[in-house]
Amino acid sequence: MNKKLGKIVLANDASTLSNLGFEKSPDAAIFAKNIANWFTGGRPGKFHSYLDPDLTESESALAQTMIKAGHTWTVGYDIPSDVDAIFLYDTSLWDRLTDLLEAGGNIYLAAETDNEDYASGYDFNWFLWEVGLQFKEGYNGISGNQPINSEHPIFAGVKSLYQRNGSSIIDFQPDEQANQILVSSPDGEGLYAILDLSKATRHVRINRIISDGSVKSTEADGYIDIVNEGLVDIDISGWKVYSTNRNHEFSFPTGTVLKKEASFRVYTDQVHPESGGFSFGSKRSVWNNSSDEGRLYDAQGNLMSSYAYTEHSQKLFDLTESLGLDNLILEADPEAIKAQKALGGEVTFEEALKLAYDSFENDNTLEGSAVDAIAANAAAVGVPYDAYFNGDHVTSSYHYLRKPTTKITLCTPQTPMLPTKGESIEANWIFVLQIPELNTVHWAIIDRSGEKEEYNYGGKLS
Repeated sequence: MNKKLGKIVLANDASTLSNLGFEKSPDAAIFAKNIANWFTGGRPGKFHSYLDPDLTESESALAQTMIKAGHTWTVGYDIPSDVDAIFLYDTSLWDRLTDLLEAGGNIYLAAETDNEDYASGYDFNWFLWEVGLQFKEGYNGISGNQPINSEHPIFAGVKSLYQRNGSSIIDFQPDEQANQILVSSPDGEGLYAILDLSKATRHVRINRIISDGSVKSTEADGYIDIVNEGLVDIDISGWKVYSTNRNHEFSFPTGTVLKKEASFRVYTDQVHPESGGFSFGSKRSVWNNSSDEGRLYDAQGNLMSSYAYTEHSQKLFDLTESLGLDNLILEADPEAIKAQKALGGEVTFEEALKLAYDSFENDNTLEGSAVDAIAANAAAVGVPYDAYFNGDHVTSSYHYLRKPTTKITLCTPQTPMLPTKGESIEANWIFVLQIPELNTVHWAIIDRSGEKEEYNYGGKLS
């Protein structure tokens, strides 16, 4: 798989490569040439500045530097089709960036600082959150020549760069090797970052195993579902799926590419082209209904993902899936569900679960709500900050509740952590959400009678 993969250089301030930036810091020219070489691999390139042609003079020093280095430099809103990279400060180009990056294009993306009332770099976040990076809302107040202490090639020979205020950069997926903050201020504000898709981490995992198919005896329609949650397409030729209980193994054939955000299913003994067309070709059941574990290995034999289940956990997954909560891990003892259903009330267990989930995702009416805790520490829990994406406000809790590791538990009288305000299980369905990264716990309270509004609150664990 030789697909060209794009790169991004992210700067917290557009002033760095402006005429003023060149005037204030002699290293600006070195920085510009380093970026060009990193984008093209050292060959002469074609670079385009997405800028009002009437403002060309504002970056004449950058243009002259690029041309003297043997590169082509164009300016304007009409973008040539064969450019190697776009230098961008204007957030109006919102509908082209994803396509450009996926086509292998490169982007120098800097936050504009001309508007004293609004830090427009924040508007790029609808695009950047998909690659684990973001601009903070507002300006960081950092001005003057800033020391550079990175060994990355784009900073070779660069000791300092100028800026006049800026919008700090956040990396909320630090386990992703493709994105890195390269330079930070002394107090930890991200100033320069990169995205290099050629370094992307392989986030391929087992999403689900359907063990109890509708085809009796052979359960030929049982399957294991593999999903690619990474930033790039992955060649999974030679990767193996293994069922530990019954020792079945399947190898993906040469040339198998799992596209990003896509999934494949491997059926027991059926072929479904719409989900990849893969099958164990087994005349008997591959997966044990009572309990089993699936494992996914890469071509070198490294364990990439495992998925263990029991008969009860499968039923809970079916429930959360039916409610549209596909990734949610639900912990609820079957006897506890039965006992609490016997307490009566107008609100069913299924309805209560959905109300609890919605409360954790949207409700911040009480101090200590999950929404507030996640919003205040979004990067710490690995999700984007609250932002407007394409005109829609999306809270950080929305993303957190959709992480495949998020777990909600039904409280019982034996639960070690019960609500601190005295709500009883006899009168309420109570669900608990723990956020390990923040060491917090939050309870959703659902009135069994349906007469009171649901709510959630919580705080730090002692």
